[in-house]
Amino acid sequence: MTDSATAPIKISHQPPRHGWMAVTLSVGAQVVEIDASDVPNNPVADLLEAIDLAAHGTPSRVWWHLEPDGYFMYFTPQGGAVHFRIDFAHDSDAARAQTVAQASGSRAQVLLPFWRFVRKVQSLAYAQPHWPPAGFERIEVVKARIKQG
Repeated sequence: MTDSATAPIKISHQPPRHGWMAVTLSVGAQVVEIDASDVPNNPVADLLEAIDLAAHGTPSRVWWHLEPDGYFMYFTPQGGAVHFRIDFAHDSDAARAQTVAQASGSRAQVLLPFWRFVRKVQSLAYAQPHWPPAGFERIEVVKARIKQG
């Protein structure tokens, strides 16, 4: 498990196919491969909401469902900083999850990599049956809020 004060965060994806998206998250040297489903939630849309909440100073969580397992991303604001943590949970039981990686840093260090990921997905305009549409109307407002901190 990676636990670093300023471990660089990188997140990328492969084009989705029939409701599944391969996502690669790097936190420092720790690499997490997520093969996420768009059922029962759209984790990309949820991620935009979560980083918006974190930029507002509100803790947030995103569930990446693997059917049946899952990853949970947590964004916890701490003053002008944000703590990020990703947990893996068998059967998506968050109460029994194990932390895989975590990092803390400024809002920009932690939230902007996730914002860029969402922006990339938005720019590619995936559609059914591969990935559900999402409302990205607030994406530029979220970026401005992140950069305020």
